[in-house]
Amino acid sequence: MTGLVLEGGGAKGAFHVGAIKALKEMGIQIDAVTGASIGSINGALIAMDDLERLESIWLDTRIEDIIKGDEKLLEKVAKFEFGDDYDMNQIGEFLMETLKNGGLDVTPLKKLLREIIDEDALRRAPIKYGLVTLSLTDLKPIEIFIDDIPKGKVHDYIMASANFPAFKIEKIDDKLLVDGGMFDNLPINMMLDKGYDEIIAIRVMGLGRQRKIKKKKDVKITMVKPSEDLGKTLEVSPEKAAYNMKLGYYDTYRVFKNLKGSRYYVRGEIDEELVFNELINLSDRTLDDVGELLGIDKPPKRLLFEDVIPLMKNLLGIDDRATYGEIALALYEFLAGEFEIDRFRILTFEQLVGLVHRRYREERVDLSSGRSDLTKKLIGFLSVKTNALFPKKLKDETLRHLFYMLFETGFLVEGETVDA
Repeated sequence: MTGLVLEGGGAKGAFHVGAIKALKEMGIQIDAVTGASIGSINGALIAMDDLERLESIWLDTRIEDIIKGDEKLLEKVAKFEFGDDYDMNQIGEFLMETLKNGGLDVTPLKKLLREIIDEDALRRAPIKYGLVTLSLTDLKPIEIFIDDIPKGKVHDYIMASANFPAFKIEKIDDKLLVDGGMFDNLPINMMLDKGYDEIIAIRVMGLGRQRKIKKKKDVKITMVKPSEDLGKTLEVSPEKAAYNMKLGYYDTYRVFKNLKGSRYYVRGEIDEELVFNELINLSDRTLDDVGELLGIDKPPKRLLFEDVIPLMKNLLGIDDRATYGEIALALYEFLAGEFEIDRFRILTFEQLVGLVHRRYREERVDLSSGRSDLTKKLIGFLSVKTNALFPKKLKDETLRHLFYMLFETGFLVEGETVDA
C-alpha cells in the first residue's frame, strides 16, 4: 500500500500540487494521504481526487483570501517588504492590533475551507485521509485519520492542523489546538503505524518540527525535495504558486525518472568517452591561451588536468568525485541559466548543449575584449590557492571565459535539436 505524506509550509504548499500531478501522470496510485498544516488542506482535496479544483484554488488565491485585512499591507508583511516610515507606522499599528486580538484573523480561510472541502465526500473517498495537530491544553499530539474525527468536525480539525502560530488560536471541544507542524511537520510515522509499506514524502522545507522516522522493515520511503527555495511561508500569490507547481512537477519527475542535473532536468546517460575525448583533443594553442588567462605556465595537458578542470569544478561547486560528464553538465547548466533558457522541460544532455550553443551564436558573444582585465583579477585570487574567496561575479565571468575558450564547438550530437 502506498501512502503520500505532505509537509507543512504555508504558501510553499503549491509545490505539492505539481508533485501529485506528476505522480498521477506516471500512474502511481495513492492509497492514503497524511499532512500537517497546509499539507492537511491539500491532502483533503487530493483524497477527494479533486486535483483540478486544488490547482485552480492555488492559482486564484491571494493573501486576503486567507487573512482578514488590507491587501497591500498584508502582502508587505508576508514578504517582509518594509519601506518608508509610513509603511513602518502602518505595519506597527497592524501588528499591535494583531497581538491585542490574539493573532491574525483567518476568518476568510475558514470560510474557504468550508466551500472547498465536502466532509461527506472526504469520508467516502477511496483514499484514506489523516492529519496531525497539537493540543496546547494537555500538551498532547493528535494524529488522526478521518474515521476517528467526530462527524461535523472535519473542517475544525483541518483548520487546527493549519493553524499557523501567527494565527488566532481557537478552541475545539474546550481544547486549544495548533498547527500540526509544531509536533510533526512531516507525519510519516502515521503511515508507518497503519502499515503502509510504500511512502512518498513531499517536502517543502517549511518551518516546523520533523520527528525521527520509526524504523520499519520492508518499507520504502521516497523523498521529493524542492531544488530551490520556495519563498516565504505567507507569500500567497497566483504567480508564485504557478512557479512552485512547475517546480513540484519537474522535481518529482527528477526523483522517479532519475533525471540528472541540479537545476535543469536531463534524461539519459552522458557519454563520458565523448566528453573525455573532447577534452583530450583540445589543441595546445587553445590550452596555452587558457594558461595565459590564468597566469599559469605549464605544459598544455598538465595545465588542463591539474589546473583547468579542478578550477572549473570548484567554481561550479561540485563534488571532488564528479565525473567529466558531470562537470560538463554542471557547466552547461550554469550557461543555460546565464541565458535564461527555460528550465521547465525534460531534455537530453545533447539538447541542452545545443540550446546553449545556439544562444551563444545568436547573441554573438565575444568575451575577448575583457580577457586581460580578468587575467589580472584571477592571478591575485589563484595565488592564495583557494577559490572560496572568489566573488560570485568573478566566478561567473571566469566560467564564461573558460567556456568561450575551451568548449565553443561543444559536444552537440548532430540531429539533437530542440526549440529554445
